[in-house]
Amino acid sequence: MADPLAVFGLQGWWPSLRRVHRETVIAVNVGGCLIPVTLAIYETAHVATAGMTPLIGLLLATFINTVACYWLAKPIEGIGIAIPGLFPPLLATLCALSFVPDHAPPVAFVAGVLGPLIGADLLHLRDVEKIATGIASIGGAGTFDGIVLSGIVAAYLA
Repeated sequence: MADPLAVFGLQGWWPSLRRVHRETVIAVNVGGCLIPVTLAIYETAHVATAGMTPLIGLLLATFINTVACYWLAKPIEGIGIAIPGLFPPLLATLCALSFVPDHAPPVAFVAGVLGPLIGADLLHLRDVEKIATGIASIGGAGTFDGIVLSGIVAAYLA
């Protein structure tokens, strides 16, 4: 906000107000959380119809990606939770190709979506109040890149 007394040569005489965030709002991003999770549920149901081995591979790939994303996610003051954008899709793809190569595209997508959402966003919710952002978005900018890239990489595998 501009100082209203500056036009009269009295800069600094107007009190400066600063907003202090006393509460944190948790928002759910539609494009970064709800739509990808809905697609991941659909893909999980599709993989489950293929048998127990692909489903176990999917769960293992998702677990590995979740743990790795949890350890890589960093709370950044004033921004939120951030994670390197290329890591989740690459790890999800490597796990999918290693565990269930016949079902690699849907497994890579599910692990690439759920890994950052669970590992970076949901498991770091308690850190959000410490970084004073005022609002935390599940599936927001910090993990959105990894989710979008996971979808792209899974499409390339198909």
